[in-house]
Amino acid sequence: MSSPVSAGRPVASVLFFAYNHESFVEEALLSALRQDVATFELVVVDDASTDRTRAILEQVLAREIPSGVTVRRLYKDKNAGLTAAVNDAMAMASGEVFMLMAGDDISMPCRLGRSLRTFAEQPQVQLVYGGHVKVDEAGRPYVSAPADDSPQFFSYDDARLTRIYAGSSPFGAAAAYRRRLFDVFGPMGEGEHGEDNCYWIRALMLGEVYRDPACFVHWRQHAGNLSNFTAQLTDLVWRRRHLEWMERHASMSGQWLKDIALAEDAGLISWARAQRLRFAARREDHTWALDVSSLRLDPWGKWFSCASRLLLLGRISTTWKMFKVRISRRRQERKWRFWAKLKSNTAA
Repeated sequence: MSSPVSAGRPVASVLFFAYNHESFVEEALLSALRQDVATFELVVVDDASTDRTRAILEQVLAREIPSGVTVRRLYKDKNAGLTAAVNDAMAMASGEVFMLMAGDDISMPCRLGRSLRTFAEQPQVQLVYGGHVKVDEAGRPYVSAPADDSPQFFSYDDARLTRIYAGSSPFGAAAAYRRRLFDVFGPMGEGEHGEDNCYWIRALMLGEVYRDPACFVHWRQHAGNLSNFTAQLTDLVWRRRHLEWMERHASMSGQWLKDIALAEDAGLISWARAQRLRFAARREDHTWALDVSSLRLDPWGKWFSCASRLLLLGRISTTWKMFKVRISRRRQERKWRFWAKLKSNTAA
């Protein structure tokens, strides 16, 4: 297998996670093995699948491992969830860069090479992510909105006070991280955060996030996804699941606050930046909480409790907008259409 990547670039560990992905895992694993980099480590994680996922993984590995790829297996006896799987895989991996791949997605051959090139050429970049195309269960692309074809760098130096992600959009399905983020901050704790929500903040505290305009992933949409709007789900089922997804975003700051404190104590960020990030983290949580309360039509006492916390953080206009959603069926339906459009598989 030829490789455009020079020997001086970081050594990569591809961390491949599967759980009950028997319908998709062969194609996904092959895409991980067929990257345009000749030498890398592949850590294959099965989180105690109850279907044929593990057998299919072994079938593929028995016939398809390129000569320059070292494979390590992490097969769990008991399902512990993605956070624990990511922690364990990162602890096992030896690469300078961690690229995470899911057992139901398809990574483009250029994904690893382009990410390593960025890390080699941009030492301040701690996280790289790329674009994606949504595909159905059979791997057929949906009609997607035109992608933004401009590269972007994100940092707290350039972001507004309240933007916890510095204007970027966390998307772990197409991301790679420097291992320094794990070495400095350690394993993630339990909580509702995803690994991308956690590592985005870690990366921004230690440097910059880079968005590559290239398509890195064909992102599989199927009924097993938590938040995606798919044809297999009825409108009511999707709305219920989407509210659960929103609720998770309303309680993510616990991990952020721990990491902010660690970075401040270690002198990696200033006291002023730590205070700013604590403020932004609280605003992020309380904004999501009021959004959920407004769409769920919580009792007014509960709604006003959420609203008061957001008002104390200065989000007057946002609180007013959500009040109008809470009292108006028309605005509620408009908000649901917004989310369905954003999460759907077609362009607007």
